[in-house]
Amino acid sequence: MTVAGSNAASAYRSYGAKRLAEYLRAERGRTDGDLYVNGDRLADELGRPPAEIERHLRELSGSSPGLRISLDSDSPRAVWRVSRR
Repeated sequence: MTVAGSNAASAYRSYGAKRLAEYLRAERGRTDGDLYVNGDRLADELGRPPAEIERHLRELSGSSPGLRISLDSDSPRAVWRVSRR
């Protein structure tokens, strides 16, 4: 494994978080602006439990290469904002 590959692999704590980041990166690439998502919608689309998706979103916030993932504080529900870094 190369050094660059090693650094990229260490950016994620789990395989599930890496797959979610890849999915969000692809979805973000299809939009002109920021992407807003919630765990329930993503759980339906990805076939994973909502609690797992929320855990991965928290894990990815602030640490996902190429993405900025943050909890949108203006929303009464847990809505996540995904934008480019």
